[in-house]
Amino acid sequence: MKLIVETKSRDKFNTLLSFLRSNGYKVQVQDKPLKDEDWCMPGRAATDEEQELLANAMVQDDITFGKSTETLKKDMVKWMKQVVK
Repeated sequence: MKLIVETKSRDKFNTLLSFLRSNGYKVQVQDKPLKDEDWCMPGRAATDEEQELLANAMVQDDITFGKSTETLKKDMVKWMKQVVK
């Protein structure tokens, strides 16, 4: 299992770390920022804020990894014409 904690208080972080270690948990600390895909890990529900960001990106067609919806629709029409021939 993986637990990701983000905190701005070093004291609270150290207290949590000490608590977990004293209760037998193996703790690995990685001080690096999360990547975009880290929020959609299996078993972790997206937060309301993350869902809102995704919905806004979909509405604005602001998906950087692919084509816009209009381009996909045009490609689909061309493909359907080729298949029906």
